[in-house]
Amino acid sequence: MRSNNRARCGTNDTVSRLAKFDVVSIEDLETSDIERVFALADGFAGQLAQGDQITTAAGLIMATLFYEPSTRTRLSFESSMHRLGGAVISSADMHASSAAKGESLADTVRVVAGYADLIVLRHPHDGAARVAAQYAPCPVLNAGDGSREHPTQTLCDLYILRKKKGHLKGLTVALCGDLKFGRTVHSLIYALARFGANIVAVPTSGMDVPDYVLDRLAAERNYSFSTVTMDELKSLAGGLDALYLTPSAPHQMALFTGDGVLRKFPAAEPPAALDAFYVTRLQKERMSGKEADPAEYVRFDARALRTSRTHEAVVMHPLPRLGELAYELDADPRAVYFEQAAAGVPVRMALIALLMEKAAGASAGARLTAAAIRFKAESPPRCSNLNCITRFEGAYLAPRFTLGRSMDATVLALKCGLCERELKIEYVGHARSHRYYRFDENLQGYVRQWIEEGSLAVFDSVKQAEEAGYEPYRRGPQREIMNDEEIVRATESLADQVIADVHDMPGVSMVGVVSRGAMLALRLRDLIGAKTGVFPPCAALDAYKPADALHPIDGAENFNVEDRTIILVDDVINSGWTVQRAMATIWQRGRPAAVKLAVLIDRGHRAVPIRPNYVGKNIPTSRGERVQVRLAAAGTETKSHDRVTIYSIVEPLKEPEAAH
Repeated sequence: MRSNNRARCGTNDTVSRLAKFDVVSIEDLETSDIERVFALADGFAGQLAQGDQITTAAGLIMATLFYEPSTRTRLSFESSMHRLGGAVISSADMHASSAAKGESLADTVRVVAGYADLIVLRHPHDGAARVAAQYAPCPVLNAGDGSREHPTQTLCDLYILRKKKGHLKGLTVALCGDLKFGRTVHSLIYALARFGANIVAVPTSGMDVPDYVLDRLAAERNYSFSTVTMDELKSLAGGLDALYLTPSAPHQMALFTGDGVLRKFPAAEPPAALDAFYVTRLQKERMSGKEADPAEYVRFDARALRTSRTHEAVVMHPLPRLGELAYELDADPRAVYFEQAAAGVPVRMALIALLMEKAAGASAGARLTAAAIRFKAESPPRCSNLNCITRFEGAYLAPRFTLGRSMDATVLALKCGLCERELKIEYVGHARSHRYYRFDENLQGYVRQWIEEGSLAVFDSVKQAEEAGYEPYRRGPQREIMNDEEIVRATESLADQVIADVHDMPGVSMVGVVSRGAMLALRLRDLIGAKTGVFPPCAALDAYKPADALHPIDGAENFNVEDRTIILVDDVINSGWTVQRAMATIWQRGRPAAVKLAVLIDRGHRAVPIRPNYVGKNIPTSRGERVQVRLAAAGTETKSHDRVTIYSIVEPLKEPEAAH
């Protein structure tokens, strides 16, 4: 996120003294940058101790925009600018700003950049700092975005750790507690890996280091670390250099990835000593309330420092603390958390001074970033991270993905350009031939070629690919398993099942998944109406078009889902992902009394635990087989074109037809 752009952000002539150098991630800083920050911080700390008047940033204005509460980060940033001789304008409560009126983050930072030379941003959504950096013409410093990163806190942590231990390489640091949502921990992990420290993760049950952090470390730094329970940590031979503690509880040495693949981390040799404990509070504001039991939180007191293993360990905490650190520790010289907080002033002074040095030396060179992929699809993919900024300000934030670096060769990994989470794609398509493929490593080269020529399409499911008009790469043996008469009987059976199960037919609304599910919903509506005299209103739902996902069909007016029994209709349930998305869309439109699923064909092999309420026919299939339903369009005199076929999908070879 760096560029040579030194465009004026404000109105005074000193603004060119700050480079357009954004610090969104700790990775935006080179190792030499971090070393320079430490050297500058040492100098500023000495000057502050002597009471020197510092005018390094005289004439500069910092704006602090905090969409979340803060004490240490905001006040230390503001104090830093005042100590440097600059000025501060602040919006400590963005709920009292134009954001409360619905102003976008992009507009806010562009406006504020007209008043200030530097913006410091804290925001609840992952990737928000990246958006601010892209739209603001002045430098943006990330003061924490969602559960993603908090790079300037990591600078303070590293600064104190090195000051206490003399070096970073080879230190053993225990990170304990909430390692899932703790953004300070995520930035610290990336930095410790870079400096060659040894990490021991001790998470609370369910609060493990996220897979995307582990994947990034493995792919970019070939780095992994041990994960242990607190009991296991206590039994390790040796001691600790630092324990960075967050409230936590048992965790397994074997972790499961999001797709259910068991991943074992290499067992590490027990550390000879622990150098630091890093403790953080439980990030309750980012939880659904089910992740952890407060009774399981780590409680850290003086007893932990009385063993030979931990005699030389320092205790760190980014603060605020809740109940995980005993107050009796405060008097122990190994408790350095208040020094961490105090270090925020000289370290952040140093970071501002670094921006000035880069501007003066023209060293803030453009950072090369991969161009966003241009997808050939009506609906481009959405970031899988529900807290990504694109989920909240998507109107102007088009999805931006680059190729990721997943360790799983059976999926195409796409990295969100804002929150940096990876989206794992199972099906890819070639727009020129309109063929889709189940991805495997043999397609890597072709996918890169399709990206270059702008012909790559990606799909969440086979259903989405076929709805978009794509055919499988190659069909294997094909046979008809249902004709028009059998489809009629199965549809009538569905109608009878619904009537027998639902006693309040006037309270029913029907939603058909585009397109064949919607056609079936209309047929079911007519059958139910003929049998009961009640014709439920119908709507079509496109699970892959969130902007216009649900719309009434066949004369239905004022269609709503609130307090209604929704019969969700689809032709075939395959993995279940499409149905899951459809159900989520329904709930976003209101709170139905119930949602029941009716499918013409249940073929098994579901990836999500969804069971249909009403089934026309069960057809057991293998994973490599595809069931395809063909239905005549509404208004057609005869249904002789209705049929259900089953065929096998031939896996892509090393030379796909679509590439020629």
